[in-house]
Amino acid sequence: MKKLRLAVLLPVILFVTYNDSEAQCSGQLNTLSYDTTVSALGNSSFTFTFPKFNPQLGTLTEVKINTKVTLVYNFSLENGEVNPVNNYRVKVFRDDEISSTALLSPLTNSYQKQYGYYSLAGSNGVPNSGPDYTQQGPLYVMNQQNINYTLSNTADFFGSDSAQFDYTTSTYSAAQGSINNNLEGSAQDGVNFTITYVYCPQVVLAADITSFTVNKLNNATIGIKWITQNEKNNRKYELQKSADGKSFGNVTQYSSSGSQTGAYTYSYQVEPADNNKTLLFRLKQTEADGTEKYSLVHGVKLAAIANTQPKIYPNPAKGVTSLVFSNAKRGNWEVNVYTVSGHLLKRYNFNNALTGKLNTTGELEKGVYMVKSVNRGTQEQFVQQLIIQ
Repeated sequence: MKKLRLAVLLPVILFVTYNDSEAQCSGQLNTLSYDTTVSALGNSSFTFTFPKFNPQLGTLTEVKINTKVTLVYNFSLENGEVNPVNNYRVKVFRDDEISSTALLSPLTNSYQKQYGYYSLAGSNGVPNSGPDYTQQGPLYVMNQQNINYTLSNTADFFGSDSAQFDYTTSTYSAAQGSINNNLEGSAQDGVNFTITYVYCPQVVLAADITSFTVNKLNNATIGIKWITQNEKNNRKYELQKSADGKSFGNVTQYSSSGSQTGAYTYSYQVEPADNNKTLLFRLKQTEADGTEKYSLVHGVKLAAIANTQPKIYPNPAKGVTSLVFSNAKRGNWEVNVYTVSGHLLKRYNFNNALTGKLNTTGELEKGVYMVKSVNRGTQEQFVQQLIIQ
């Protein structure tokens, strides 16, 4: 499969109206588009790279992806039967797939078109000629056909770096009417690929906000700071968060300090649902008269947190059961075995351990139990089910 790496054409900025997103914008929505065109032989893989959306432009409400596909197909079909076949049909199939780390899942589209009926005489034994043979094409299977996708989760499209898309095409055909045939096909295609950012132009905070920073301190904490000058009485600041880049919710609120200069800090504690996501933060400033303005958007990419829960095996168990606390880091663990009603049956302590063993033979009857493991160093607690057979 042929793979090409391509640059993207210059952007085009338009002013448009989209009803679904209009509610998020006090004025008219803008669009920013990038596009490029490629040609190939129907079965190829391309890489498209383009700039991410600059948060200083505003709030990104949607990302629209459009591909405009032209597919020209030629094929020859020869009957391999001794007897004539009057109902040969040829189906041409086309599959397109777009994948990227900026997408929650690949974008796919499938298309097919049938040609025929073809009446072919019985085989004359001479390849590629005679009344048992037909040649068709060029056939426009797809002619500037639009394939549209709309993405509302826009968080991974914010930033100053680039987004990369891998675009894969697959074209093939199959004959119906008889399995004893010889079908050969060839394809040429052209794909125009367009990315459009739909955004609400941002009303940025007044110049008295001299700094707004968002930094990942560790896997559990994000440090957020902002500094102001020329503070006004009765001004309120609302720190807002978004996980999809479209809907922002309140995290915390502050009132103006009333002094000439204000310094504000907030430590955001990462929640389990935040893992492996890009979190976006902004400030909403509300004046005493109700006037609202927003800061620029800052994003933090959080990595997936590895599962540190001990592993129990075998489970179900018939004898000795093992716990694997870690494959690399030793720790001090307390392990308690409970009935499902919460009655403590056994307590184990494992020091400087990677693993531990629970001697269930003769001590626990057949049934279901709960195992609570406590890391005495970090105070992490894990509760798991154990089945004794």
